[in-house]
Amino acid sequence: MRPHFIALPIAVVLCLCGVAEEAQGQAVQLRATQQMDARIPIAVPPLSASADSLHYSRLLADVMANDLDYTGLFRIIKDFPAQFRGFSDDPMSIAFEQWRTTETENLVYASANLANDELVIRYRLFDVLASQQIFGKRLRTKQTWSRLLAHQFSDDIMRHLTGVPGISTSEICFSAGEVGKKEIFISDYDGAMVTQVTHHGSVSIKPKFSPDGMKIAYLSYKDRFPFLYIYDRRTGVSTPLSKNVGINHAPTWAPNGQSLALCLSKDGNTEIYTKKTDGSGERRLTKNRASDTSPTFSPDGRQIAFVSDRGGTPQIYTMAPNGQNAKRISYQGGRAYDPSWSPDGNWITYSVDRSGDGIEIYLMNADGSNPRRLTDSPGINDSPTWSPDSRHIAFGSTRTGTPRIYTVTLENGVVRTIPGVAHLLAEGPNWGPRRKF
Repeated sequence: MRPHFIALPIAVVLCLCGVAEEAQGQAVQLRATQQMDARIPIAVPPLSASADSLHYSRLLADVMANDLDYTGLFRIIKDFPAQFRGFSDDPMSIAFEQWRTTETENLVYASANLANDELVIRYRLFDVLASQQIFGKRLRTKQTWSRLLAHQFSDDIMRHLTGVPGISTSEICFSAGEVGKKEIFISDYDGAMVTQVTHHGSVSIKPKFSPDGMKIAYLSYKDRFPFLYIYDRRTGVSTPLSKNVGINHAPTWAPNGQSLALCLSKDGNTEIYTKKTDGSGERRLTKNRASDTSPTFSPDGRQIAFVSDRGGTPQIYTMAPNGQNAKRISYQGGRAYDPSWSPDGNWITYSVDRSGDGIEIYLMNADGSNPRRLTDSPGINDSPTWSPDSRHIAFGSTRTGTPRIYTVTLENGVVRTIPGVAHLLAEGPNWGPRRKF
């Protein structure tokens, strides 16, 4: 478990020493080995490790292999050369001619050593066909954060070989616990390094990361009624955002991180408002007899998507950030909820309740065109949220009878559970940004 106060991502920034090693030779052209499989073949053997750091040899290799496999863009090669008995401390001793007898085109070399209770990792990525280093790094951090080094190198590999920034350094937050007692948790995107951040002994749900990932807005009954709070990861302190009479719910951060949109019922029915992060500057955006809820900002801040039943059933609408020019954009049939705008601005994912179908996750273009269904399972599928690269969606589902968090990759449709948090009965996920280094 991580420490209770989550100031450590900043500590990692201070203790990581990214000393980039010069890539040798010119950039190499990527080669596909199969017409039917465009994924990049890559091998991630266990690290070369000193006697006191053997624990990290297989662990960090497995973390990187899982990261790369998760992207859907890499094929993990597990058929190593027959003569391979593990890496030595000298990366120049790699027998590339042996690796060329396998399907490997890219090879990850890494070594691990302990120095004054800190872990020092040297990573290198090689082009096997050219016997050439593509890039390398030397990273150092406290042993507690060893997985973060592997995630960072996975993201570097992703960027160098595909041109797409990786998401392995991102996190998710969610609520979990038994009926009548739920708390807010954070974990790595893959479900590892789970940390409980609230200890209210009440019901706390629907967390939302701030754009920089250092604050979390959430709803809690800790003071008896449903009020909104903001948890600061630097201090470990929760402060009130909205404690109006009636319903306070569905907070969502503006892209600049200086204000939030939220839903209040203090004026009779549920309407959308904005507030500054300290709870001041309250401003009402929607004004009609319908129920308006679940706001989500476009990444440029120029639009807000939200749910309204002003047309008779709950549907997705968009409006200007001042509440003007509301326009319905969901027409897939049934009732639509939970909109979430993709970080690249191109898509909106949401959940749909249709007779005979149950509640499923849908995707549409940001203008409402081309709606399509992403999930097909029993139970409730809801609370969709985007990965930072707009290639994956996490969502909550009761398909197995108990609440769990799943993800779906848009390019290949692969649905996965997040195993590291399954035992927590996790729900209401929100995907945070990449951590900074």
